[in-house]
Amino acid sequence: HPRRLFYLPYILDRPEKPNFAVISINQISSILGILGRIYFRMTIPAPQVGGSYTEGLLKEPRAVNPIYSLTSDTDRDITRLVFSRLLTYDGEGNPEPDLAEKFEVSEDGKIYTLYLRSNALWHDGRPVTAEDVIFTIKVIQNPQYKSPLRPNWQGVEVEKLDERTLRFVLKTSYAPFIENLAVGILPQHLWSAVNPEQALLHKLNLQPIGSGPYRFSRIRQNGDGAITSYELVRNSNYYRAGPYIKKIAFRFFKTEDELISAWKRGRIDGFGPVPAGRLQEFEGARAAIYSLATPRIFGLFFNSSKAPPFAEKEVRQAFSAALDKKKIAELVSSSGAVRTDAAFLMTPSGITDKQSFDLGKSRELLDKAGWKDSDQDGIRDKTIREGNKRVTRQLNFTLYTSDWPDLVKIAEYMQVSFRELGASLAIVAQPFATLETEVIRPRNFDMLLFGQAYGYEIDPFPFWHSSQIKDPGLNVALYNNKKVDKLLEEARRSSDPETRREKYLEAQRIISDDLPAAILYYQLYNYLLPVRIKGVELSQIALPADRFNEIHEWHQKTKRVFK
Repeated sequence: HPRRLFYLPYILDRPEKPNFAVISINQISSILGILGRIYFRMTIPAPQVGGSYTEGLLKEPRAVNPIYSLTSDTDRDITRLVFSRLLTYDGEGNPEPDLAEKFEVSEDGKIYTLYLRSNALWHDGRPVTAEDVIFTIKVIQNPQYKSPLRPNWQGVEVEKLDERTLRFVLKTSYAPFIENLAVGILPQHLWSAVNPEQALLHKLNLQPIGSGPYRFSRIRQNGDGAITSYELVRNSNYYRAGPYIKKIAFRFFKTEDELISAWKRGRIDGFGPVPAGRLQEFEGARAAIYSLATPRIFGLFFNSSKAPPFAEKEVRQAFSAALDKKKIAELVSSSGAVRTDAAFLMTPSGITDKQSFDLGKSRELLDKAGWKDSDQDGIRDKTIREGNKRVTRQLNFTLYTSDWPDLVKIAEYMQVSFRELGASLAIVAQPFATLETEVIRPRNFDMLLFGQAYGYEIDPFPFWHSSQIKDPGLNVALYNNKKVDKLLEEARRSSDPETRREKYLEAQRIISDDLPAAILYYQLYNYLLPVRIKGVELSQIALPADRFNEIHEWHQKTKRVFK
């Protein structure tokens, strides 16, 4: 009988008692081990609510508002946490529903029908409705609000089919339009009474009410009124899984050095971008660094209308082959870069060999094309026909770029490299506003070192179609190829992703062969998070704020639950 086991200590001799104790402990341990293995097989770790996260930023917020935040990384970051969007993108760059639980696209690609979730609430408890969506789009389209998103929505009609169904109608099919639907929605019941001229100054821009995973808590300011921290707390009524981290705070610093010092002293938990040249400072058990690919591609653009030698393909080929892209990528110390020849579609590795570095080949190309140093001054020259005249030209150019330090370093490298080729290069580095108005828009340059920013839905049309050569188009290479035009037109009209990809690959192959620009690298965004934060799935972003697209799944605490 089991009760007799209790008498064993009295029955056993003194020498037998230790043996009995050891056997008993081993048996109990075995039973517990078996039960533990069964428990772990039948359960999985699940995220739980708890913990906090503090991030460092360089600029304080001005307008936490989805219709204005396009111009500031800080505003975009916080807006992404506070406001929901109709659609969003996951960590690999794939579109997925957010406020809209599903969407449909008509066969002709002109009509997008969205079905809103029934359980989405504003942070003040009121339901999110189709009227809120229509109001937000009308605000963006209204020139009085001066939203930078307005060009994306011109010519788009939006109509309500019922309380949870909306229809967007385009004049012509435009496949990348789906990315426009990743727009934050405003609460009509709060913003409808705000005068458009006063909207940008309204207190709701700093004390916003949205429907996202986090809601506004408080602002801290110093004696001068500058914002020193901005705090958010989890939205317990959020319509998706989570959020699990209880509090998110942002602290603001004047310089990168101050920000990094704050991380080292434990005042903040994470930040981005981490300078590529300082990554080793953050290696260790405390931090995890995510190197995220971005569709921001930098290149050297040739303008043959201002610099006639670039009308010759051999000259463009020679200048391209004289560039060591591996070295150039290493010069991008502020964020990191991966060398590429792809004008707009990143290859899996980001590296191709079509335009390899070969200074000897560059010299041969120029020799073959007749560019010689006839007067022995170190600069090649040639007599060429321009219109009805024959003139002697030297390989003497001016390169314009932004005053961003990384681009200045790359321009200085090019200056040295091209000198070895037998070409003279003057560098003009300007603030972006000046560069845009005085150089880019009027196409007033020989060579331009600059970047092109794409979104998740690749649309090269504004950058490479011949209709975009003149301002406000963005075809700064002044590239004109009818076959490429046709491919770009057909691609943006097609609703089939594979068809678009094939046409873009073909267009890219032709552009690479024509070489209107030497494509150099695409930019990385190095993001540092504490290792205690789990559930982070990130590999690709279009904008820095996209790192927060799935923040509702981030967590610090877990609990085992049955499968």
